[in-house]
Amino acid sequence: MEIAVNRKKIGIIGGSFDPIHNGHLETAEFVYQQLGLEKMIFIPAYVAPHKIGMEYAPAEHRYQMTLLATQENPHFCVSDIELKRKGVSYTYDTVKALHEYYGDEYDLYFIIGADSVAELDTWTKVREIMGFCTFVAATRPGFAPEVQKVIEYFGELGKTRIKWLNTPEMDISSTDIRQRVQNNCSIKGLVPAPVEEYIHQKGLYRP
Repeated sequence: MEIAVNRKKIGIIGGSFDPIHNGHLETAEFVYQQLGLEKMIFIPAYVAPHKIGMEYAPAEHRYQMTLLATQENPHFCVSDIELKRKGVSYTYDTVKALHEYYGDEYDLYFIIGADSVAELDTWTKVREIMGFCTFVAATRPGFAPEVQKVIEYFGELGKTRIKWLNTPEMDISSTDIRQRVQNNCSIKGLVPAPVEEYIHQKGLYRP
């Protein structure tokens, strides 16, 4: 008789995190709970492919802020895999490396936002990425048709490797936070307190 085995599941959330904010953290926690993950790995990009020349804080600062933001959560951790690799941070290279590290007994779930879902077809080696992990489209109800369109575009692979998850809506963006700092406005409640303190201590996002 075949015995069902409960698969181990790990979440991955990547991005510039420039800076990381409470919206990132709430989405990660929600996905962690909904999918029953063992842990969630935050991976700051050294240089995000879609943001070449657009980073506002150096990679090391963005990495340190991500560490500060996640330090109180026992199932959050941060990887410097893309910082060590340097160059443009392609998801394919990262997910392939994680798959090789954790092995076949782990299922990997890569969390992406609504805007990224619509651009999946432009990602480098995206079909190969789906061979290593499942994309979790963390979107709001209004984006469901867009996600469905992308799933259909990828055919059978899309049906099995793109999962839509309705996540809580938080109207927070890194762009707005940077602008607030530049304009000397408060960012209290938008980022964790240690991140806010770090931004001020290091003079990030100032004109």
